[in-house]
Amino acid sequence: MAEPAEKPASWYHRAVPERRLPFTVKDDAGASHSGELLIVRTWHPGLELNPSAAFTIVLVEQPLQEASPPPTAGAVVVCAPATPVRLPATVAETAIADETGDASPTPPLRLPRSALAAYAEGALLAALPLSTSAQEVFGAGTRQPRLAPLIDHVLAAARLADACWRSIDQLLSSPRPPARVAQPQRLRDRLSAALAELPAATSDAAGEAAIARLGEIANGAAPETVVASPATLADDVALVRCLKEQPRPAAELASMLAYLEAAKPGPQQRRLLVDRAATREQLSFVTLLSEPHRLDGMRATFEIFRNDYLAAYTEHHRQYWQAWARLRDVLDEAAPIAQTLARLNTLSALGQPLGRTALAAYRRLTREPRSCSPQDLEAALRERPGCQGCQVTLEIGVPSEETEEVLRRLQAALARQQARLAKQAVRRILARGGERIEQFLQIVQASDLTGLAQVLDDELLAFLSELLAQPVSPAPAALDLLQELIRAHPTVSEEQVEAVTQTLRQLLIEQLASQQAADPSREAAIRLAATQSPPSS
Repeated sequence: MAEPAEKPASWYHRAVPERRLPFTVKDDAGASHSGELLIVRTWHPGLELNPSAAFTIVLVEQPLQEASPPPTAGAVVVCAPATPVRLPATVAETAIADETGDASPTPPLRLPRSALAAYAEGALLAALPLSTSAQEVFGAGTRQPRLAPLIDHVLAAARLADACWRSIDQLLSSPRPPARVAQPQRLRDRLSAALAELPAATSDAAGEAAIARLGEIANGAAPETVVASPATLADDVALVRCLKEQPRPAAELASMLAYLEAAKPGPQQRRLLVDRAATREQLSFVTLLSEPHRLDGMRATFEIFRNDYLAAYTEHHRQYWQAWARLRDVLDEAAPIAQTLARLNTLSALGQPLGRTALAAYRRLTREPRSCSPQDLEAALRERPGCQGCQVTLEIGVPSEETEEVLRRLQAALARQQARLAKQAVRRILARGGERIEQFLQIVQASDLTGLAQVLDDELLAFLSELLAQPVSPAPAALDLLQELIRAHPTVSEEQVEAVTQTLRQLLIEQLASQQAADPSREAAIRLAATQSPPSS
């Protein structure tokens, strides 16, 4: 009996035809969008799509080839696995209810776990930028793909892209009506031609930025990834046309817009903020292109804002430098504190320097300009919305709070250094006579930071540096105590700490009692450190 012929490896895929499943979703506004889910073996951009579908999700059973071209249509997403999968000939579907109890527009798509894992590690391919990943759609233990959020994003991106292309078409075609269906490649060609006819240079940086954005779109960039909104794109295209067709009015409007962009009110200037936003809405290249006679009205609106801004800026400039003068006095008064802290930080015997960040901030604040009194500030402000001498803006205030914090930190650091100095130096200074040393000792012990700043000069600093550098040697009595303690406790473990402490206490009591018995007229005391020769003054 003849054996049956061996089936080719691709028999399963030939036996299973391309499948199209209807898929309907509701957006946040409750509107329904009907699309389709397409299952194919491999992806190719020439795949026949349903023109009436609002969106198409393509599940391919084979991984994408290198440099696979994306779909040409905007509302199409290709989902490809990392490894080949076999999707069943029939897809298991079960009706579910949403949170309101209504039936879902489309039953969920259920795929084998192995297929979900492969798609989660695979890739998503689309003509429009995607903010989601294959892992988010197919992974994280889901029993079915999370297609609804993906479709919502694709539809929103498609609507934004369509609105951008329609804006370009409308502004390039005006006053004629735009095409019924915007054709991206044709519009890119028209953009390139319009940009090529522009004058050699534009009048301002904002105009250059607009032309650069349109150049990106003409060279193939998706418009929704280049501009913030279709309205911005429309104004960019209108600018290009106005520069060619109405060069002088376009240059004047560009100058007004540049001034408005730089004239930023501070957070306290709420009325000026509202006026600036309202003025910006009136200054439009779209309006200038379609209604050139409205330039006079735009100019008048701009002048009202500029006059209000000029008055607010002039007053702010005056108050700013008055406040800085008062702040400068406070900083000057704190100079001895900062200088003393810096001096004490040079004494390595006191430990790591303190308040270095506060000292750096203090020096930066003291380097700020002391004043600004420009000539004819109001006239200069009509050309540029800021003082060119000091660059102060309405958004900048005097750093009063920062100054208070810096001075507080300087005081705290100096107090800590003073405490260190008292601890390290007092017992060494006691043996040193002299009126100046006694005065210094009184200041240190009293924690008088102001007095310390007045008395600590270079000569005294050198004396302290030499004094603190002297080694402290144990006295003979201290060595005797240590030897007896060592004989009683040759080794010390954690459990013996209490016993060692008791032994040391007993030894000290015995030594003091012995001194008292030998000479009752003197106060008993045990000298632990030997007296060092004081440094020369």
